[in-house]
Amino acid sequence: MKTRKWWPHIALTLIGIMIGVIVFVAFMADIYPVPDDAPLEIPMPDEGADIPGPEWIFLLFWIPFWYFKGSMKKYLFLTALVPIFLIIIFALLPYFHKIPLHRIPLLGAFLRKTREMESGFIKSFIYAIPALILAVALTTGVYRSGHQAKVYGCDSCHNPAMGYRMAIPPTDVAKYYNVERAMQIGVGKYRAGKSAGQDSAGEMVSTAEADDVGGYKDANWQMRHMYEPTFTW
Repeated sequence: MKTRKWWPHIALTLIGIMIGVIVFVAFMADIYPVPDDAPLEIPMPDEGADIPGPEWIFLLFWIPFWYFKGSMKKYLFLTALVPIFLIIIFALLPYFHKIPLHRIPLLGAFLRKTREMESGFIKSFIYAIPALILAVALTTGVYRSGHQAKVYGCDSCHNPAMGYRMAIPPTDVAKYYNVERAMQIGVGKYRAGKSAGQDSAGEMVSTAEADDVGGYKDANWQMRHMYEPTFTW
């Protein structure tokens, strides 16, 4: 059996994969360029849904704010446990082979047959199944949490023609979030419904349920502003 070494076999394979990724990203950027001609050419607010963008990744980490709102905010601390849990898993991953999986009846027989197979694509694919499951789960989460965001429509409002505060970030971001934004959240009466007594879908709800939706400029509002810019502004 021919031994595959880091150089040149594995290194050249990884270089080829990375070149393919870069070409694919450049190809997608050419097909879906970011509109940057505002205010000369301003996009519509709802443009950008279902177009891949880097915003999809951080929206995955924002998604808890969509669900944990109102009286559910007390459960937001659970989201801090997720990265801790993942760090523990990755720290223990090098010891995965120590787990006596061969003692599990059906799985043990399957692993024995796999080890007896000749090296090739099928054997490599079987060993890669755990990593593939993780990759599919991560990709699905990124897509489900980000595909509906109107990421191309930001320039519709956030451009120089709309005024200083709409085009340029605050000079003191810490002060803005700790003072001004905190004040807006504290006194804002806006709820993510078309009017008082309605939810975001326009259905009539009780006052308690309406209050449970979330307040003006809080994290839940920010999520809805990414997904529904013309409705949540």
